[in-house]
Amino acid sequence: MGSSPSAPASPAAVMLHVGAHKTASTHLQKTLFLNRDILADQGCVYLGPDRLRRDLKIPGLHRRPKAIATRIKPLLEVVQAEQAAGRRLLLSDENIMGGGPKPPALAQGEILYPKLQSQITVLLDALELRDVTVCLALRNPLDLLVSAWGHQFRRGDLQGFDHFCADVAPLALRWSEVVLRVLSCGGVKNVLVWRHEDYARLLNPLLIALSGCRPDTALRHPERDGGSAFLIGPSARALQLVPELIADTSGLDAKVALRRAMRRFPKSHDHPAPQPFRADQVAQAKAQYLADWDKLAGMTGVACLTP
Repeated sequence: MGSSPSAPASPAAVMLHVGAHKTASTHLQKTLFLNRDILADQGCVYLGPDRLRRDLKIPGLHRRPKAIATRIKPLLEVVQAEQAAGRRLLLSDENIMGGGPKPPALAQGEILYPKLQSQITVLLDALELRDVTVCLALRNPLDLLVSAWGHQFRRGDLQGFDHFCADVAPLALRWSEVVLRVLSCGGVKNVLVWRHEDYARLLNPLLIALSGCRPDTALRHPERDGGSAFLIGPSARALQLVPELIADTSGLDAKVALRRAMRRFPKSHDHPAPQPFRADQVAQAKAQYLADWDKLAGMTGVACLTP
C-alpha cells in the first residue's frame, strides 16, 4: 500500500490501536473518547483504556489460555455482539505492546517491543478476531528512548539514562522489523502506521482512518492542561533541578520534586527535552528513521499515513 490510505470501506472492520508509547496515544485516546457518541452514530464502537482496563479489562496475555478465556469473556461478548450488528470496532490500549515504556518491554538489544508479536497473537485468538488492521504510531527511536526515560522520572524513578538503556542498542532499532512481526501474527490483515512527528498535522485524517467516520464530521478536541493529562515529559532543566530540590527539602518525594521542577521549567523552545546522545548519533538515527519509513512505504500490507 505505502501511501496515505482512505478510510477502510467496511463499516464492520476491526482496528486495533496498540500505541506505541510516547507517541501521543493518550491525546488520541482522549480525542476518541470525547467523540465516542458521534462515532457510534456512524457505526464505530470505540473501546479505549477507560473500558479495556476496567469493566472490559484485557487480562495479562502471558497467562494460561484457560485463564485468559475466563477473564476476557466480558470483552469477547461485547466484540461478538457489535460484530453481529455490523458495527466497526476500534480498540485502543498501548498495554497490548507487552508492558510499559521501559526496557526490556520497550526495547531489548536490537528489538523494539520484543513481546508484541505474541501479545497480539494471543489477544486476537482469545477474541476470535480475523482480518484485523493493527494501527501503530512510530517515533524516532532515540527520541522514543529519551521520552520514555523522562516518563520514569514522572513515576519517581530517578535512574540515569545510561542505566535505563544499558541493555538496548539504540542505533540498531528499526520499526520495519516490528511491523514485519506484526504482519506475521495470525488474524492480522494489514498495518496502518504514522509518524509521531506528523501527529498534529495528521490528527483529523487519522481519526477518519481509524473510525471510518465521514470526512466532513465535526469532531471535538480535548483542551490541553499543561501536560498532566497528556503525559508531556520534563525538560532538561527540570531534570537538573530535581536533585537540587530533593537536597534542599528533607523528605521531599521525587515525584513531587519533579512536578515542581516541571512547573518552573516546562518543556518548551527555551527549555527543550534532555538529549543524552551525541550530535553524530542524533544525525545517524534521523537518517536511519527516514530510510526505515521509506522501507515501510514499500512493504505489502502496510499503509503509511502522511500529511
